[in-house]
Amino acid sequence: MQNNNIRNFAIIAHIDHGKSTLADRLLELTGVVKPGNHDDQLLDRNPISRERGITIKLAPVRMEFPTFNSKLLTLNLIDTPGHVDFSYEVDRTLACVEGVVLLVDASQGIQAQTIANAYKAIDKNLTIIPVINKIDLPNAEITKTKKQLIDFLGVNDADIYEISAKTGLGVQNLLNAIIEKIPAPNINSQNTDTHLAKSLVFDSYYDQHQGVIAFVRVFVGQYKKGMKVKLIQTDVEFEVNEVGIFKPELSPTERLDNGEIGYIITNLKDIHDVRVGDTIANEKNISASLPGYKKVKPMVFASMFPTDTNDYLVFQKALEKLYLNDSALEYVPIYSKALGAGYRVGFLGLLHADVVRERLEREFGLSLILTPPQVEFIPSVTNKDSFEEPIVKIMILTPESTLGAVMQLCENYRAKFISMDNKNQISITYEMPLSEMITDFYDRLKSISAGYASLDWEFLRYNTVKASKLEVLLNGDPVEEFSEIVVQERSFDRSANLVKKFREVIPRQQYEVKVQARYKGKIIASERISPYRKNVLVKGGKLVGGGDYGRKRKLLEKQKEGKKKMKMIGKVEIPKEAFMKLFRK
Repeated sequence: MQNNNIRNFAIIAHIDHGKSTLADRLLELTGVVKPGNHDDQLLDRNPISRERGITIKLAPVRMEFPTFNSKLLTLNLIDTPGHVDFSYEVDRTLACVEGVVLLVDASQGIQAQTIANAYKAIDKNLTIIPVINKIDLPNAEITKTKKQLIDFLGVNDADIYEISAKTGLGVQNLLNAIIEKIPAPNINSQNTDTHLAKSLVFDSYYDQHQGVIAFVRVFVGQYKKGMKVKLIQTDVEFEVNEVGIFKPELSPTERLDNGEIGYIITNLKDIHDVRVGDTIANEKNISASLPGYKKVKPMVFASMFPTDTNDYLVFQKALEKLYLNDSALEYVPIYSKALGAGYRVGFLGLLHADVVRERLEREFGLSLILTPPQVEFIPSVTNKDSFEEPIVKIMILTPESTLGAVMQLCENYRAKFISMDNKNQISITYEMPLSEMITDFYDRLKSISAGYASLDWEFLRYNTVKASKLEVLLNGDPVEEFSEIVVQERSFDRSANLVKKFREVIPRQQYEVKVQARYKGKIIASERISPYRKNVLVKGGKLVGGGDYGRKRKLLEKQKEGKKKMKMIGKVEIPKEAFMKLFRK
């Protein structure tokens, strides 16, 4: 049985291919907003999203559209994030819909994230409508992009829609195709049975007055205010405070029926109890949860410190507020002798880290120091000299002209070749340590490909590697802020690089400073910062160490002993400015 009045679909694409702009045109055509009377990228509520031109937070909206026979159709659209850091959110979103609009920029063609998202849709057996966007651009390569889509998806020329989301050209035809081609949700006979209610959480956020608000797709039964329900994965029970739909703001309704997309107000105070991918079921329904759930874990870690130590309490409260609305964020307090109190924070990826830092600085008026990102190595239980290192699978799309340089770059970053597909654009797949990928790999990839290469990645597994702790020592004292786990084959390069940077930024002292790198108990790199040296042979502008050589030597030996004593009792203080320079490099 089908509810023929509902179409659930999502827009998927690579970053900056026009998802949110297309959503604007669809909202205008269906009468949700009036043309010219709304902000561009209406569904991107976050100012950072609009400034960068990328969707960071997914956004659902319900549109109602009358057909030729005056029947009112309900179109539930979910605008998804385009960045790989949020790929799990995209995956759970696709589990809530029956079809997708696969958007490709005519000036850029198919990119890595396009392929990754399309594979997710194919795995879930969703209807895919391929669309070429930005056909109005002077550098649009429509024929070439169309051939890429035909080769990749195996579709016919007539199945591909050409639009300009900016001007609205062709969007009406696309809307008609969405209604005709995307199937209605399957509805079973238990449609109105609240005792068997079951829905999938695909997003959530925290409201200080109403608690956590869960975004859901109903798969079985229906939900009403006052129902007793539970979250299966976290085993948390609550009473439904309100249900409703997105217009795009929250709009309460009497109930949420099978096949519909909407929200449930939980009144829970901890967003980490309402995880993306979890199932909300009637408290008496003990059947299995909906498939596909996994707990999202941070992959990249960095330490954050306020530039002004007096701002620590403000920083603490700011991080707590962000934590309420970001279920992927984790943090623990740390203390640095040089930088004061701060937090070690876990992120989904580099973009997630950058967005969190920018939000903290912009929304709470903070100035922060962010240490270079690191990955988490897990100590091996069988060998004390080994660690478990996270490995990711990367897919790179690159022009043929830069293939050799890209493959050499991957080899230099400890990547292992898996496969290549050169049917249209060249697609190469590697396995690479995450610790290598989060350095300057992406910047160098863009540089050697003149900006044409694109990258997608996913976590694979942990591999056992020979690794140990690398420490930087200043006159024998370790600098904990720069201690890290490093694999053996990278230890000499990393050590030489670190001690050289330290020598450049640490100010000279009255005594000699030795900068050393210690790995597995051995000093493997060293630099020397020479001391300031006063000419003790001159006093009051007059030479006092001339004449007899013995007198001269006596003065110099006395100075040498003084320097040695200063070195023994002196402690090298690293100014905060030096840390900031080191972290920026």
